Amino acid sequence: MSADPLGRGLLSGRTTYPVERYFDRLLSRLGLTEGAGRRALDMGCGDGLATAWLAAHGWIVRGEDVEAHPAWPDLAAGGESRLEFRVRDAAAPGDGNFDLVLTKDMLHHASDPVAALRSLKGRLRPGGRLAVLECNRRNPIFYVHLTLMENHQHFTKGRLLGLLKEAGLGDARLQVIEARVWPWGGRKFQNACDKFQDCAEALPLWRPFACYHAAVWKAPGGEA
Repeated sequence: MSADPLGRGLLSGRTTYPVERYFDRLLSRLGLTEGAGRRALDMGCGDGLATAWLAAHGWIVRGEDVEAHPAWPDLAAGGESRLEFRVRDAAAPGDGNFDLVLTKDMLHHASDPVAALRSLKGRLRPGGRLAVLECNRRNPIFYVHLTLMENHQHFTKGRLLGLLKEAGLGDARLQVIEARVWPWGGRKFQNACDKFQDCAEALPLWRPFACYHAAVWKAPGGEA
């Protein structure tokens, strides 16, 4: 958990402690816990909660999506100039020089995922990172909830790797992350859930069914 009160103010006022813990686990797995004033873009930001999480951890962050969300104005107002939102399609040209471009569960919505990836790749500064997070279509809970019930056409690992390769990101580092919202209990229960998820991530038989695939690509250049 971040000790930064900005994080509590931006996140906990609009969601629950279990949801905040979910973002802590999911995004810290990508090494995003300390922004230290660096610039980040959250593409396909939706309600802006992941965007706010990044701002709470020191990033100067912009959230972009094809449609504005009603939560944006309040989040931006509480962000102390570290947080802004804009309407933009992922494949549309945009300004660059970001240290981090994050896209979480956006790519399967894009009409042309490869064009979106190429555009996002071009918005990084030298040495910047592109982090692509997508729910695993083969996760049994997500498949029933998100694919069958809500018609989210998430990708299999093979499909995601194919899109990355076509976009010139074939050398991205891929990892699996077990992270879901456990909607009960306080700190002790959430700590126990984290330990359970750590074990699940480490099980070879479970890895093909883990919650998320995360691909991280580093742009050439910049500091070593």
